Amino acid sequence: MSQPEQRSDIPNEGASGFAPGVVRALGTRVRRGDAGMTLLEVLIVLALISLIAGTIGVAVFNNFKKGQIKAAKLNVKEVSGAVQQYMIDNNSECPPTIDDLVSQKYLKKNNIKDPWGKPFTIKCPGDQDPDGIDVMSSGPDKQEGSEDDIVSWKL
Repeated sequence: MSQPEQRSDIPNEGASGFAPGVVRALGTRVRRGDAGMTLLEVLIVLALISLIAGTIGVAVFNNFKKGQIKAAKLNVKEVSGAVQQYMIDNNSECPPTIDDLVSQKYLKKNNIKDPWGKPFTIKCPGDQDPDGIDVMSSGPDKQEGSEDDIVSWKL
């Protein structure tokens, strides 16, 4: 007596339960449902990647802002030093404008603006330092007289 032939509801399915021709490395076969990731798995991975990227983005932005403030403080000191040198060379006269410091080579042109694109303000004699000079940057909010201003008399 011979055994009855096995029948399958899936066309082209062999007796082992796998579709013919679907083979993994090392000769193991793959079921059709195990071949890829589900939509839910893809969405979870995308959510995790977005969360990590967002966290990194916030950290980078905060460090960038701190770097701009440090650069502005250094530039205020540099402008202050250039004005002092100008005054030494010109019988204690204050430079008429910050552009005069550039034209007479006391300061480089790229140092006359703060990291936010606004020109530094100089006053001599200063309101805060009557015997010296006041150098001011309007800071990140670009508004003079606000809390975030970077000023020479506080450095």
